[in-house]
Amino acid sequence: MPLSSLNCPSCGAMLELKYRHSKMVVCKYCGQTSYLNVGSIFTVGSPIVLADYGSILSVGKSGKIRNKPFEVVGRLRFDYEDGFWDEWLLIMENEDEIWLQEDEGEFVLFRKKNLSDPPQYTSLVIGSITTIDTDNVFLTEKNKAVINGGEGELPFQVVAGEKADYVDGIVVGKKLIASFEYMPEGVVYNVGEPLSMKDFLFT
Repeated sequence: MPLSSLNCPSCGAMLELKYRHSKMVVCKYCGQTSYLNVGSIFTVGSPIVLADYGSILSVGKSGKIRNKPFEVVGRLRFDYEDGFWDEWLLIMENEDEIWLQEDEGEFVLFRKKNLSDPPQYTSLVIGSITTIDTDNVFLTEKNKAVINGGEGELPFQVVAGEKADYVDGIVVGKKLIASFEYMPEGVVYNVGEPLSMKDFLFT
């Protein structure tokens, strides 16, 4: 059920908001990005419609991941030198901010972790180990990316073309993937678990 409804400032279509932390919404009819601020809505940038590459996911799709119900409420696409990847924002029971990363048919379910003093992008070196909280993270990839665009609802405000550099790694001794994303609003640190197709059940 939607928490609230607003009209798209561009085309007037009804936008039903389902995520309580949404700060941005993209109209599914005209592709216009709008920022949300205390019940008000205003447009930013030009309308963008993300190309469809045949993902099993889409905004509004629901089902279960490892028997836990979920609904997709948003998507963010990143471009980098080898292509692109998508990050899907999920609503899951008793969970706050859950992201499902999709890259060339591979999926990782990420949970955001807050860091009081995140490392600088320039300080992280591929092939080294850095300690984050109580975890040792072996760094495997470092690259520059840009935000291609968004869809649905998102918990932060971004504009297509903004930088989103990243550093990925593996949590030593655990079957977990770590990811630092250097976004316009700050450093986002996520820890995730790889998923296979058998982990999904769609309704």
